[in-house]
Amino acid sequence: MDINKYVGNKIREYRRKNRLNQTQLGEKIGVKQNTIAGYERGESELNYENLHKLANVFEIGIGDLFPPTQSQDNEYEKAMELDGGKDLNIKDIDLVRMLLDKALLLEGNERKELLDQVKRAVELFEKMD
Repeated sequence: MDINKYVGNKIREYRRKNRLNQTQLGEKIGVKQNTIAGYERGESELNYENLHKLANVFEIGIGDLFPPTQSQDNEYEKAMELDGGKDLNIKDIDLVRMLLDKALLLEGNERKELLDQVKRAVELFEKMD
């Protein structure tokens, strides 16, 4: 796996989630647009300082820019164990992780609205049982 390309794709993903173009992101961390483009293509390697700045801009942990580690793979295994071999699969776990990631990216009323919608969905499902 080419770690620079993986990190670059994650930078592009978070930049888009945050509705920033490359120039805007560059201004936030103190680099030019072509540097951001190089990061996203996996052609330029990030230094620690810019890695930290990106994580702060995106309001994520630095680890969120890197591939899953063995411990994250174990999280999937634990979740599947808790399921007792029923219907839970990796796509289901990814959906839950995606909801959590989205909730962490949102602020204030947007976050509250998302969580309220999820709560309503869970409550509706519980009534169906």
